[in-house]
Amino acid sequence: MLTQVENLLFKLIEIESHQDVEGHEKEIIDYIKNIFEYEGIEVELQEVINGRANLIARLRGKGDGPTLLLNGHADTVPPYGMEEAFHPKVEDGKVYGRGSVDMKGALAAMIQVLLDFKRRGVSLKGDLIFAATIGEENYSPGAYHLLNSGIQADYAIVGEPTGMKVGIAHKGVVWGEACFYGKSVHGSVPEKGANAIYKATGWIQKVINEYIPKISQREHPILGKPTINIGEINGGTRPVIVPNKCIVKFEQRLLPNEKEDGVIKELQSIIDELAEKDPDMKGTVKELPVFKGVPHRALETDVDSEVVRVLCEEYEQKFQSPAKPVGLQFWSDGALLGDIPGIETVVCGPGDIEQAHSNEEYITRRQLQAAYDIYSKVAISLCGEESSVFE
Repeated sequence: MLTQVENLLFKLIEIESHQDVEGHEKEIIDYIKNIFEYEGIEVELQEVINGRANLIARLRGKGDGPTLLLNGHADTVPPYGMEEAFHPKVEDGKVYGRGSVDMKGALAAMIQVLLDFKRRGVSLKGDLIFAATIGEENYSPGAYHLLNSGIQADYAIVGEPTGMKVGIAHKGVVWGEACFYGKSVHGSVPEKGANAIYKATGWIQKVINEYIPKISQREHPILGKPTINIGEINGGTRPVIVPNKCIVKFEQRLLPNEKEDGVIKELQSIIDELAEKDPDMKGTVKELPVFKGVPHRALETDVDSEVVRVLCEEYEQKFQSPAKPVGLQFWSDGALLGDIPGIETVVCGPGDIEQAHSNEEYITRRQLQAAYDIYSKVAISLCGEESSVFE
């Protein structure tokens, strides 16, 4: 027999909410809105782009306590090779279906918390807010809109899958390209031209031999070192022609306090240094618009934050295992929420990130129930009345 939160997850999985369906998340956002309206919970939509909207639901407190924001994205990736992706099933204690772990499981747990708080008349000092945002799988316009919407809270929990461990930091991301310019001549007289590919390889060698060792000296206690990967090189037209242009594309993972423009300036300075000795060295480094202007910086929250402390306590009680805040290997919307002044943001959600986007995507029933239990108790601890009881 399915629990209430499992039944809700089944319904959310059945509603397709990916880039290949008309309206993307519209149907699932409308479905969640109808649930909250039926229960008498305050809810609103924030249009973000092309009629696609974030959903904000709120249980208001008395105004003399902190506010907690529970957040998750309503979109998923398409089914790809997953069979019966939108026909959820339970096997061996696991709920299978597209979005089960990324991240409709967390959405179901968060929604159910608000529903049960309302039904049981849980008394709150501060507000309890739920935000379902759009487009996380495609550059995160929903979370970026939420960042700029004026929303206020003291704490935020983003429900990406961490096995309910408390993620307090992850790296940021910047994509860029270095464009090198030369002079084309016939391949029989290469000395009369300037080979843009050669200029690019000179820069690449500097990146390998000098830049990578330099940034490797910057180390974060739980995230380690920043990294750069050169992933694409394009140059030339024919073997018989000296190429007059070469483009090198790269990705760098950023530590907290590192920003995109700093990376671009450092990599441009390598070209400038080479140009001092080589008058034919001409090149520019720029950021690529892959995220459509949405910054993908790092997340970092103080290990001593109250939301970190309470989540760790509830994790230890639930799993009878020591809890230690962790750094995450993946980027999340938590970085955008963390940019909102005054909001201490963590990433903590049910399931294993390795299952996300897979053809066998699932979440365990145990993790789903743990998410509901932990979110409930953390909400009481942070913004509930002392007399509140939620068992």
